[in-house]
Amino acid sequence: MEVAAALAKRDPGLGGLAALLSPAAAGQLERLAKRSNQLTQQRFGRVIRLFAPLYLSNECINNCTYCGFSRDNPILRVTLSIDEVVREARALADQGFRNILLVAGEHPKFVSGSYMTDCVAALRETVPSISLEVGPMETGEYRPLVQAGAEGLIVYQETYHREVYADMHTSGP
Repeated sequence: MEVAAALAKRDPGLGGLAALLSPAAAGQLERLAKRSNQLTQQRFGRVIRLFAPLYLSNECINNCTYCGFSRDNPILRVTLSIDEVVREARALADQGFRNILLVAGEHPKFVSGSYMTDCVAALRETVPSISLEVGPMETGEYRPLVQAGAEGLIVYQETYHREVYADMHTSGP
């Protein structure tokens, strides 16, 4: 499918998506941006959605030079109990926050999938919108989190440049 045809369709499908992401679309960035803006306005309106981070654990098995959770940082390590998570979320909700981002370091012993699922399930009645910023998981590991009430995932990849990554991520999986 051509780029122009994909832009004209309401739902361009996978073939249209491939065209829109192809090098052939590079010359039509202005049209792509305009169509993207139209779809964003149509689906979401003029909304800014703020979230409050709720830090579950600063335990981490990685050493990253830029991160405060880095394994070798000489800091007090804390992982909240489920009761503490609920108390913190209620305090945020009492301040008007309706979107909570659960943040945790990457440590399977302290921040397991079952721990995360228990946290989400415990907050389901208190917080209307729960998102996660946690270590990477397999696709199937996200299913219980979604079933428990999580609706968003924040994924940060600090760089795709292998040499920079090696310099910044000195140890860990």
